[in-house]
Amino acid sequence: MSEVHPSFPKHADELLEEGVRFRSELQALRRRLIVPDYGWYPYESLSALETLTRLLAPLFPDVAGALASGPVADIGCGDGDLGLLCAHLGAQVDAIDHLESNFNQMRGVAVLREALDLTLSVHDIDLDGSFRLPRSDYGFAFFLGTLYHLKNPYYVLEALASRADWCILSTRIARVTPRHLPIEEEPVAYLLGAREANNDPTNFWIFSAAGLLRLLDRAGWTVLGQERVGDSMVSDPCHPEADERMFVLLRSKPRFPDLLVRPLYGWFEPEHNAWRWTAKQFGLEVVPPAGVTPSEFALRIDIPAPVLEGTNQVRVSCSVEGDPVGAVTSKRPETVELRGRLPGRGASGVIRLDFRVESSYSPQAGDARDLGVIVPLLKESPRDRYRIPFRIS
Repeated sequence: MSEVHPSFPKHADELLEEGVRFRSELQALRRRLIVPDYGWYPYESLSALETLTRLLAPLFPDVAGALASGPVADIGCGDGDLGLLCAHLGAQVDAIDHLESNFNQMRGVAVLREALDLTLSVHDIDLDGSFRLPRSDYGFAFFLGTLYHLKNPYYVLEALASRADWCILSTRIARVTPRHLPIEEEPVAYLLGAREANNDPTNFWIFSAAGLLRLLDRAGWTVLGQERVGDSMVSDPCHPEADERMFVLLRSKPRFPDLLVRPLYGWFEPEHNAWRWTAKQFGLEVVPPAGVTPSEFALRIDIPAPVLEGTNQVRVSCSVEGDPVGAVTSKRPETVELRGRLPGRGASGVIRLDFRVESSYSPQAGDARDLGVIVPLLKESPRDRYRIPFRIS
């Protein structure tokens, strides 16, 4: 658990009280200031503050440090209300949206940031492309009202789970289809027509509650709290009067591993507290949580440019007890995931994975190490001594 700054609210109700006061300040600024050409975003993120603080309350001692110090990501920020509140409370904040789809091309958040004289970084990022978040590590992410606007929600959620410890997400859900077919208990999503909901072609997927929870689980999140607001009887994907939202408090599985991952051999000392070189042969020992039998794994690795010098590709393969279980080949400098299938567990519950890097790379003169690839380390945390970006499913 991160250390909480003395001035940060000590309880969820104190956070709510401060948020209500800050919301009033934002409302006064909106009445006084003008966003040229476009006007203010018509929805206030802080209108959901009571719901957010109710979700946070049971785990507030665990999440307060992440909120207090950050970094915090406000994804799909609108006019940046939540990010500005966190910046006001002392956190480092990245406000993230896409100029093309933001209501006022992100001018609203810029006007408020200047008026409040707060330090907050604003980023134009298209989540429907091959995106990269401004930082590799976030303590907390807000992801409100954005998921159903994404063409590939699975990709975005999985990428975020590898970079953020905690997240509060909200999205529209549905209990029935527009023809009133029940979907509440089925893990499904409804694909909207281009103008079917709010005449807005950026609306895509409306999940059932069961569909959303399954998506979150498979994308690498543990759901620790949930709350639903809106139509609790016959919510559907498209009619305004049948709108229902689900809010969920999430904790990253990759960043809060319930499994133990130990380096066995072929690992060099961490550099800049951010990455470790491996040798061309290296190993991991994995102990899954009690009662869990994983079938797949993934290890994130970096292929740096020097490793590709003098060759057209680098191949990294993995075996368990001599049997090949996965491999990845790279022809350019990039970050990749080596994914594979696990054949099963021994009686001890321990899985040993042996990796091999096929590369002709040799370091500069004076460096006798047999270097393979780089493994980027996860954020420092007392929960994970080795910080290796390895996950199972």
